[in-house]
Amino acid sequence: MSETAHTRVELRLPAEFGSLPVVRGVAATVAMGADLTVDAIADLRLAVDEACSQVIALARPGAQLTCAFHSTPAGIRVNAAAPSKDGRLPSTDSFGWHVLRTLTDEARTWLDDGDDHPLHVEILKRNAG
Repeated sequence: MSETAHTRVELRLPAEFGSLPVVRGVAATVAMGADLTVDAIADLRLAVDEACSQVIALARPGAQLTCAFHSTPAGIRVNAAAPSKDGRLPSTDSFGWHVLRTLTDEARTWLDDGDDHPLHVEILKRNAG
């Protein structure tokens, strides 16, 4: 990727665990295009899987999962979001959240205002350089 290159990829899939292989595949493709190391690519794939899993587990039945990848020379930011079924956030004390914090440089979660109270989990994986 060139020094000034920015890439944005957005997926919209059913908020179902069966959508995870597609999201993992896109995560790996975006990471390869950003020249991440093999280990960083593997970490990002696992982190994206966990972030999306947490959103899916708390999503309203029949909801759509949006997963946006924003790649810059500094790293890759991934935002997974879906309408919440009950307005709860993922537990930041859980094993899954520990995995996110271990595999990424940043992990955060929040609810948007609005009728569907969209739940977001966002992660950042910085480039090593």
